Amino acid sequence: MEDYFLNTFLGAEMRSLWVGLPRLFTILALGLLAASTASQSAAAACPDIPMAVAGPMTGDWALMGEEMRRGAQLAADDINAKGGIGGCKIALVVLDDQGNPVTAIAIAKAFARDRVRFVVGHYNSGSSIPASQIYAKNNTVMVSPASTNPGLTEFKLWNVVRTAGRDDVQGTFAGEYMVDHFAARNLAIVSDGTPYGDGLANKARKALRAKGHPEKLAIKVRYDQTNFGDLIGRMKAAKIDVAFFAGLGDQLGRLIRQSDEADMHLQFISGTEPWSRV
Repeated sequence: MEDYFLNTFLGAEMRSLWVGLPRLFTILALGLLAASTASQSAAAACPDIPMAVAGPMTGDWALMGEEMRRGAQLAADDINAKGGIGGCKIALVVLDDQGNPVTAIAIAKAFARDRVRFVVGHYNSGSSIPASQIYAKNNTVMVSPASTNPGLTEFKLWNVVRTAGRDDVQGTFAGEYMVDHFAARNLAIVSDGTPYGDGLANKARKALRAKGHPEKLAIKVRYDQTNFGDLIGRMKAAKIDVAFFAGLGDQLGRLIRQSDEADMHLQFISGTEPWSRV
């Protein structure tokens, strides 16, 4: 039961954060906008206030982007139903960064040009970190519901808020759990090679070694990889029993399915819930 709990708990908690906390923090952060409209009467006509959502609306992480959009839409609807801010309505602006840092930077520059002052995003740490620098220079508040790389907040930018636990906390917990419950097993750490995956994997690895039980195998895959035959073969050869996967749910779902098909029934531990479209 404990194994199942770890496999699903962090992912389930993240899902509730993606849908619930963006709504909460959006409402809180939008208070920053109230000062600019407080002098207007509730009945006075005024332009809509843009609230942006930036995340992966297409591609492998589109499901997560859709959750971000829905959470922000709930917040905007709640505020508008109560009269908006100073009588002005919130208008949701959604842009697709495809989980790509280059696209995220272009979006951040576009928001700066259009004087957008509040952004829910981004999803991927690799997108949030460079975009946050642009937002900070252009007086834009950024709330990320999912970026967990410690570097996002270690720059100590005034405008950055996140609602998800950091990799150093999640990774350390996972590593300690693996030693406490699977010390007699052969352990592997698999990263998807992104800032998120590498940060999580590095902390898990440090926790394993601090407890005197280093992993038997450490492997990186590509973040867009869909066939894991080579990885599964290497884990079979190393007689791996338990694997910590530091990556996103789509890949984890594929990896679990392909491992089962190869008759290698591993115990997987991860910071995200597994899912797959195929």
